[in-house]
Amino acid sequence: MNPAYGIGIIGNGHYVPDNLITNEMLEKWTGVSASSIEARVGVQSRFVVGKDETASSMSAKAALSALQRANISAEQIGLIIVCSFSGDYVFPAMACKVQELIGATNAGAFDLNANCTGFQVGLTVASDRLKNDPSIEYALVIGSALQSRYINWKDPNSAIYFGDGAGAVVLGKVKSNYGILSTEIFSNGRVFEAVRMRGGGSSYPLTSENISEGLQFYELNGLEVWKQVIQHQPKTIEKSLNKISKNINDVDFFIFHQANLRLIEFLMGKMKLSMDKTYTNVQRIGNTADASMAIALSEALDNKLIHGDDLVVVSGVGAGFTFGSTVIKWQG
Repeated sequence: MNPAYGIGIIGNGHYVPDNLITNEMLEKWTGVSASSIEARVGVQSRFVVGKDETASSMSAKAALSALQRANISAEQIGLIIVCSFSGDYVFPAMACKVQELIGATNAGAFDLNANCTGFQVGLTVASDRLKNDPSIEYALVIGSALQSRYINWKDPNSAIYFGDGAGAVVLGKVKSNYGILSTEIFSNGRVFEAVRMRGGGSSYPLTSENISEGLQFYELNGLEVWKQVIQHQPKTIEKSLNKISKNINDVDFFIFHQANLRLIEFLMGKMKLSMDKTYTNVQRIGNTADASMAIALSEALDNKLIHGDDLVVVSGVGAGFTFGSTVIKWQG
C-alpha cells in the first residue's frame, strides 16, 4: 500500500430502462391496492427492460457514462468488476461481455456475487487491488440488476419491490487520506433461505419436469429482511467507522441499498439521524438490487448532494445475508 495517495471514486454513471410499471398495474396483477403498496414499502413505481435489453447492455451504458465523467478512455481501465446475480448467462462472467462492449481491451474482468450489497463489496475489492497493484491505474465497478425476468408479477410478496437498472463508478488515485478509508463486511448464513432464487442452481437445475414449480422466480421473506437489517446494519456501519476513529455523528451523508423506503426511514430513526443525510430513489425506481447503491450514489452526485471533504458511508444488505459498510472521504 502506498500512503502517498488514496483510492477514490472519480467518475459515476447509471442507466434505468424506460418501461414503467406502476402500483396501479400491480394492483390488477396481485390484488394488493396501489395505496397499500406505497404505504407498506414506499414504492410508487419501477422500471423494467425492453425485450431486446440485457443486463450487459445496461451495464455498458452505465459504464460508458462513468468513463465520460471520469474523462478517461476505456483502454485505460485495468480492472472491471461487475456485481450482479442476474447476468446474461449462468456463466461466463458478464464482466467479460461488458469489457468487449465498451472496448476496455486492457482490463481484467470478473463478476462478484454478494447480492444486493454487491456494489459495496465490489468497491472494497477494487480499491484493495488498486492499493496493492500500482500497475492498475483505474478500475470500473458496476452494479447491475435485471430482475424483471425472475419475478412472478402475480406474487405480492416479491412483485411490489423490484425494478431493473445499472450503476457504475470509476476508481482511481486521489489525495492521501481521501477516498475509501475503511470497510466492514459481516455475514449471517443462518438465514440463508430467507431470500432466494433456487431454479438454475446446481441443487435445483431447471428441467421440463419442474419448470411449473416456480423455481425460476424470487422467493422473499420480507419480515426476515426487516429483522436482519435492523439488527445488523447499524452495527456494521459502526464497526467501519470505529476503524478510523469516527462515529455516526461524524458522517455527512449515507447511501443505502434501496430495499424499502420504510426500512430506510426506520434505520435512520434508529440511528437518530435526519433523512436529510441520505438520498432515496426507491420510491421512483423500486429496489434495483446490486445496482441500487450505485444508482443512488450516481444520482446523489448528479444532484450535488455530496461535496468535497464530506464523510460518506455506503452501506447495504444482501441475501445470504451479507452486510457491508464502506467509509469514503470525498475529494470533490
